[in-house]
Amino acid sequence: MSSRIEAQWILLLARVVLATVMIHYGWPKVRDLKSNGNDFVNMGFKPGMLWGTLIALVEFLGGVATLLGFHAELAAALFAFEMMVGAFWKLKIKKPFADYSYDIQLFALSLVLMSQGAGALALKPFPGRVFLRWDLAAAALAAALLLATLSKPQFKRSEQAGTPGSSGHQRQATSQPHGGGQPVTP
Repeated sequence: MSSRIEAQWILLLARVVLATVMIHYGWPKVRDLKSNGNDFVNMGFKPGMLWGTLIALVEFLGGVATLLGFHAELAAALFAFEMMVGAFWKLKIKKPFADYSYDIQLFALSLVLMSQGAGALALKPFPGRVFLRWDLAAAALAAALLLATLSKPQFKRSEQAGTPGSSGHQRQATSQPHGGGQPVTP
């Protein structure tokens, strides 16, 4: 038996961490879809109910699927796209680096799972490498930039520090949105 830790166990840890984060931020959104939809309207993503519900489901159900290792690579691809849009949106409204650095970290973690697989104890793999093509990467980047650019946030510049949904993962156990330092999702 080798004393070396096999990559599949490290990938399992990465999968559990990513899943836990996405479930944590997705569950409050799923519980209050109407409020989440309103937050997306305020962030400039219309129709807010469509975008808010889509993101809530991607985060929560994708988080559960990732935790179980059921098509975790597909969920990671969706998370990666979400984090790109969120980071670009925060750049658009001139948020400080601390507000979108977490999005970048989750984006990188998602890329690891997409490219290397879900690791040990995964129920059903998905060929996540299908997303790792330059043409798809360029299209996803362009689409994320376009979505963020076309958003029309409904707040004054002075309100940006406490923007409703400014992190995209806006709902905690209370009905108050939380601010920077958290992942962003448009």
